[in-house]
Amino acid sequence: MTEPQFFSSPDLAICPEAEGYLVYHLATGKLHRLNATASLILEVCEKGRTRDVLVAALADLPGAASSAVPEWLDFALREQLLVGSRPATAAARTASDYADTADELRQDGEILAAYVCQDHATMLEPSAPNWRARGNLAHILGRRDDARYSFEQYLTLRPDSAEIRHLLSALRDQPPPQRAPDDCIQQLYSRFSGFYEHNMCEQLLYQAPERLKETLDLVLGPTGALDVLELGCGTGLAAKYLRPLSRLLTGIDLSPEMVEKASDTQLYDVLAVAEITDHLARQTLALDLIVACDTLIYFGDLAQITQPAARLLRPGGYLVFTVEKGTQAPFKLMDSGRYSHTEQHIREVATAAGLTVVSVAEGFLRKEYGEPVTGLIAALRRP
Repeated sequence: MTEPQFFSSPDLAICPEAEGYLVYHLATGKLHRLNATASLILEVCEKGRTRDVLVAALADLPGAASSAVPEWLDFALREQLLVGSRPATAAARTASDYADTADELRQDGEILAAYVCQDHATMLEPSAPNWRARGNLAHILGRRDDARYSFEQYLTLRPDSAEIRHLLSALRDQPPPQRAPDDCIQQLYSRFSGFYEHNMCEQLLYQAPERLKETLDLVLGPTGALDVLELGCGTGLAAKYLRPLSRLLTGIDLSPEMVEKASDTQLYDVLAVAEITDHLARQTLALDLIVACDTLIYFGDLAQITQPAARLLRPGGYLVFTVEKGTQAPFKLMDSGRYSHTEQHIREVATAAGLTVVSVAEGFLRKEYGEPVTGLIAALRRP
């Protein structure tokens, strides 16, 4: 009687690790971490092996590894990592199968399992979308080397991606640019604009506009006769809080798609597609209030904003903005492509611009990968 052979399951997504394999079973939905011995067994069973052949072949493994082989074979059969036969007509899993599973797992918050599936999909089909998805998942997991390598491969296939070039500046630990490049912001929000509000408000619990309003209520009180400029207005989520304060409300944003959505609010008197530093340099009308809600996260040195803002503000006017709270002074380009800032930096650039720091408060801005993002909400006044 012919001894049955073991085959590695055709339903496995396999991701090599330093000490073995991470394996996700598409049919059972289980993630396994295999040591070097188990990984070796899985490899040699790709073409089928009998139990006796496996036990004999691995008898020379050191210590307890060889004695554990029979026990692990039983475990692998129970968990369907190994199967007793491979049907000749079984349809092979495709890269799309693994990528689709990775996307479903990511939506369910199973990020490590998603990464394993996406890694397997990318090895089967090293396309630009697969490399980008692998890089995104690696970034979420904090696997910087894997994220960097994935994005580098993506960039060789899509060299016009300013978004990825900017992310690689951080992942390569290069000296950061003064601000995120214009084409990076334009590409990002051209892609993001269609689902921006749903993603930010419903999925990430975005509350930066509410934090901005709290500070405005604190420093301004009720008013309705201010000339207001909003930098990086986006789709206009902060406009409902700015409109009651305003005699003239102007919003600018670098993304035409976002400005178009802001116009749908009908809350702005003037809207323009413009780069912030260029607009501030060209602005001639005096202002009572300049606000930036979740906008200066794309700038490094905030003097780029505070210096021209101080020139434009009337005496008694305010610059109010949010940034992500950082721990590395004065600011840092994070792996997300955004900048974090310290309170010390805010105070230093305010003083250099001749502005008085009225308040710097901490507050919840949104969630990112399930974790709260803490911001600094600053109010600076021109004496």
